[in-house]
Amino acid sequence: MARRAAPPMEEILHRLRAMEERLARLEAGRAPPGDGRAAAPAPGKKPVKRCIGCGLPLRRRAGRCAECGLPLSRSRRS
Repeated sequence: MARRAAPPMEEILHRLRAMEERLARLEAGRAPPGDGRAAAPAPGKKPVKRCIGCGLPLRRRAGRCAECGLPLSRSRRS
């Protein structure tokens, strides 16, 4: 079997530059050029405050959790 010729040095350097650009783009979280999608997920919403008594999203009514009635002075830890 004949040995395949090695690629020219120019092609190797071009591939190396392209790989370094891709790596830098991925580390920075940028999308590829010409791509409308994001490379990194968008940051999520602010976490919802929950009642420590029932674990449901906190809705206040008369200084207490509307679902379980736990006083809010105890449930402010979340």
